[in-house]
Amino acid sequence: MHWYILGAGAIGCLCAELLHNSGAEVTFVLRNQTQLDSFNQAGRQVRFHDADTSSSINVDASLPGDHATINHLLVTTKAYDTLPALSSIQHRLAPDAQIVLLQNGCGQQQEVTRLYFSLQVWAGITTHGAWRDAPFSIIRAGKGHISIGPMGKPQPALPNGWDMLTPPVIAEPNIENALWRKLAINCAINPLTALHGCRNGELLTDPKLTEQMLSICEEIEQIAHARGHKLFASSLFHAVSEIAQLTGDNFSSMLQDLRQGRQTEIEQITGFLCREASTLGMQVPHNQRLLDQIRTLQSRHDIKGEGCE
Repeated sequence: MHWYILGAGAIGCLCAELLHNSGAEVTFVLRNQTQLDSFNQAGRQVRFHDADTSSSINVDASLPGDHATINHLLVTTKAYDTLPALSSIQHRLAPDAQIVLLQNGCGQQQEVTRLYFSLQVWAGITTHGAWRDAPFSIIRAGKGHISIGPMGKPQPALPNGWDMLTPPVIAEPNIENALWRKLAINCAINPLTALHGCRNGELLTDPKLTEQMLSICEEIEQIAHARGHKLFASSLFHAVSEIAQLTGDNFSSMLQDLRQGRQTEIEQITGFLCREASTLGMQVPHNQRLLDQIRTLQSRHDIKGEGCE
């Protein structure tokens, strides 16, 4: 089994390790020659660190313009890079290729399913915590799980070889609902922490931020219910509060992107929610205000996309 990975960020590298440990052959598709040279100079190694241990794996790497056929592809780029990244390797995709999308946000999964309708497409979410302290060097921030489900036409519950991963991948028959749950959590936490430059836990210790988060959650639930999605057994605010407490010392990915001058995924997170609200003829003023504020921050810092990781 040979899996190619588009996106060598934290989640892409974690998945490379999981696939490698399951016995699969793994090859990164890196965005340019400079990144490939850097990877070669590092001995084609990905390094992992946590509080107690360090480890590494050796994997292969290629460029989008190469011609080796891709039968199995994992996409872990930023959500806004999905379509350009896939377009760059479209000539390499086998007619029956399997594609797994493991990313934040919503919208790109449906668009890939529409554009690549002849292929098998799965979407997934992960609760693994990790961040990249240097290229191909990953800090583990918490063990989690991966849930994957088919998009579009009927197909197997899991793509080839993913039943061999440890810890086991969860086969999610209703992946759309799972994507909405992840979206809801990201909408409630990421923009607020990015705007105020705070850790996740401060959303619970600052009364003004807690009140804001409650209003944001109420709007999200209204849109989700209108789309037929029951998010959690309890209220979204209760679920988000638990996650903010569990990840209290963490900085959200959106805040990290802003601090490092990178484009955020705000359009695929809060932007997606606001577009859904507009389609339904509903108002989400608190989420719309957050969307506008993050857009302004990005514009002020002249932040533009840099291509896939």
